[in-house]
Amino acid sequence: MSKTKGLRQRIVGKAKQAVGEIIGDQELHEDGKAEAERSREEQDKPSELNPLKKLNQLT
Repeated sequence: MSKTKGLRQRIVGKAKQAVGEIIGDQELHEDGKAEAERSREEQDKPSELNPLKKLNQLT
C-alpha cells in the first residue's frame, strides 16, 4: 500500500469515526475505527521496495 493511499484511508476512517460519534451511529463509528486501524497496520508492513523497514521496526 502506498503511503498516500494509506494516509487517505486512515483519514476517511477517522472521519467516519467522528461522524458516527456526532450523529450517534455506533456502527459507523466502529466501522471508521476499524478502517483507520487496518490502514495503519497495512502501512506498518514492510514493502517489497523497502525490505529494511522490518529491521528498523525491530531496533
